Formats: sequence, C-alpha cells, structure tokens
Amino acid sequence: MSKKKNLDFKISAFLNDQTLNDYLYRMKRIALSMFKWDNLPSSMDERFLEECLFFNGEASLLYDDDYGYINTQCVSTGDLNIYHLPTKLNCFSFSYQKVKNVYFGFKNNNLDKNQCILVMNNYDRIPTANSIELFAYRLYNAERTIDVNITAQKTPCMIIVDEKQRLLMENLYSQYNGNKPFIFGDKNQLQEGMIKAIDTKAPYVADKLSDYKKEIWNEFLMYMGINSLLVDKKERLVSDEANSNNEVTNYNLQSFLLPRQKACEQFNILFGLKDTDKEISVKLNSDLHNILKQELSNISKGSDKNE
Repeated sequence: MSKKKNLDFKISAFLNDQTLNDYLYRMKRIALSMFKWDNLPSSMDERFLEECLFFNGEASLLYDDDYGYINTQCVSTGDLNIYHLPTKLNCFSFSYQKVKNVYFGFKNNNLDKNQCILVMNNYDRIPTANSIELFAYRLYNAERTIDVNITAQKTPCMIIVDEKQRLLMENLYSQYNGNKPFIFGDKNQLQEGMIKAIDTKAPYVADKLSDYKKEIWNEFLMYMGINSLLVDKKERLVSDEANSNNEVTNYNLQSFLLPRQKACEQFNILFGLKDTDKEISVKLNSDLHNILKQELSNISKGSDKNE
C-alpha cells in the first residue's frame, strides 16, 4: 500500500472516530443535564451520581463515618428480596469500598445509618449509555455518508490509466482534490488516449440524509423524554399525532424520573430528613431547553437550506 493510500486511510479512520465520539459526547451532555438534584448535602456530587446512572444503570446513597453523606457506584450482592431487588450493595469508588444493606421500608428495616439507598436509572436498572451508543452510531453513519456523497459530487468520475501512470495521476489528482488547479505539460508522460474517465453518476442524497439525521435525533430525544424542537416545517403534526407523541415522550421521561424520586423519598425517610428543610428532591432541569438549543444547532444546520 502506497504512502498516499496509507495517509488517506488514516484520515478516514480519524474522521470516523471523531464523528462517532462527537455524537456520543453531545448525547451524553444532554443525558447528564436532564435532572437537577435539589438540597443534596455538600459532601455529595450530583455530576458523579448521574454519571453512575448513565454508565451503570444504578448508584447508591449512603452515610459514611469518615465522609458523611456520599453517593457511590454500586453492584448487587447478597440475596434478592420479595420484589427481586438486591438486599445488599457493594458500594465503591476510588479508594473506597463498603458493603451495605439496602433500605426498602420494610418492618424489619430499622432506620440504620449502616444501610444505603439504591438509586435506579430506570426500573430495569439499564444504563442510558447502551441506547445512546446505538443512536450515535446511526448519526455517525449518516454524517459520514453525507461527507462521501458530497465528495462524490466534486469528483463524480472514475479515472482509468495505465499502471505505469498510476503514481503520476495520484499526485496530479491530489492537487485537484485539494481545491488546487493543476497544469501539466509533459507530452511524453501524458499523451492523448492514455486516460479514460467513467462517469459514476453519483446522485446527490445529502439533503435526504440530513432529514434522516433529524429523524434519528428526534427519536433519541423522545427516548430521553424530551419534546423535539425539530418538527419539520413542511409536515406539521396534526393535533392527535402531536398529543400521541407527547404522551409517549412523557412516559419515557417518567421512566427516568420516578425511580430517582423514589430514591429521594427513601433517603429522606432513612436519614430523618423527610418534611424538613434538608430533604432532598429531584426534578427536570429548567435549563434543559437552552442546553438542547446549543447541542442541536449542528444537527439542524443545512436542513432549512434544503426546504
């Protein structure tokens, strides 16, 4: 493989990785910004709590004699209770590890600070990251296909030359592909009839792929329980369709919000904070709208141009 081909392969692989990672990070930022935890003790970290739920599907809230109230990663250990939930959690982080009993409010659950609270990302305790990786892959695939399609409009032909002229044409074509006009005047190396061009007739589909990207992004937003800001101007939803869409979106949002609220309720009961000015709570982030507008700007670019 020539050095040129090696370089082209490396550039393509770099763009593939960067495009996929860009969508992953963009979606992660939205997912981690969805909820606001109010009144958390200063020793607890909201960012790390949401990261644990995002990557692991579960986390723990507990009291530690050395640190005070903290939140950690956790894995199930011990038996299951009557509701098929773990009775014990291995609560861990860097340089920290303790096994705690899980508080569920049963009669035999005394209000003991050696217990902990299980926080679930959803009732299945499934990480958000699993689904986001699929959405990001589809967006990456569409984005890179758009890049290839646009390049095909620039050079919609296949060049056929004698094998002895391959390196010469690669060097000349690299200037053309780099938006640099080239002039060649050596009649001994490049003679009439030595070059043939085949029109690949590559169709322009970038506009359709941009619409496809919006559909995938909107599906991601619906999965997260967020009303889409990118309804196509040409295809306004009728009232019944809009209401149905909002209902599904709300159910998805509740699947994330309710388990978090349940954990807050148990935490407040276990540690005697209920109905006090120190009780914790969680709600939808009021700044989410502005965060979405910022993250979605690149997704919607070009869509208005195609209308």
